[in-house]
Amino acid sequence: MSPPVAYVISTKAYQKLILHASKHPSATVNGVLLGSYTSSDAGNDDTVAITDAVPLFHHWTTLTPMLEVGLQQVDIYAAHHKLRIVGYYHANAQAADKSLPGIGMKIASKIRESFTDAIALVVQNTKLSQDTPEVAVLPYIFKENQWRPVKPAFESESSSSSLPSKFTLMNADAPNLTSKSIKRKIYEYLYDFDEHLENIELDWLEGEILIVSVGLSSHKKLDRYTQETEKLNNFETRNVIIVPDFEIPRTK
Repeated sequence: MSPPVAYVISTKAYQKLILHASKHPSATVNGVLLGSYTSSDAGNDDTVAITDAVPLFHHWTTLTPMLEVGLQQVDIYAAHHKLRIVGYYHANAQAADKSLPGIGMKIASKIRESFTDAIALVVQNTKLSQDTPEVAVLPYIFKENQWRPVKPAFESESSSSSLPSKFTLMNADAPNLTSKSIKRKIYEYLYDFDEHLENIELDWLEGEILIVSVGLSSHKKLDRYTQETEKLNNFETRNVIIVPDFEIPRTK
């Protein structure tokens, strides 16, 4: 199979990896990306759709036996949902650090052994502004026998280029949605494998994430809320709860 021409990241995947980093702002965090090949408009399987992210660690971010255990469990979970581990994500403890460290390269390379077009995403902490959120991930691809960052990567960063971007968000409003979730500390509902090891009752594989719907004004109330919820649930957000910007009327 020829290399894919594009990578598409769902809101669910984007939000989960950003919330994982936001929950542990002074720590190094990492996790894996789940997805599959999907057909382009030309009918070719030349696009990787990244549909989910699974948080791994914020304590044990080195190559340990627990990493192997975690990856095995994610692999089983992904296969059950007809997905594959297609990449790795990493957030450095230093806010300005957007490099993919050696440990990240090793894990990404291990994933690449079973998925040739594996990708690595590094969280750019300096772009996590709550007032003017930007796409806060820097993609790395394996090129010329090493992992290299792609700059510019997303359409919003490469508007001056005549070439189409290889990287897109399934929903361009994902940074704004994620910013609202960070403001409401929704990351408190997200658990990684580290936390699962400390309390096995915490669901780290299929934990529900709360997405804050934007643009819902109080006068539109429940009808608009229902429409937005159905649209998002049908589109890309299985096992996701939608939180409106207004209080839902209680039924008696």
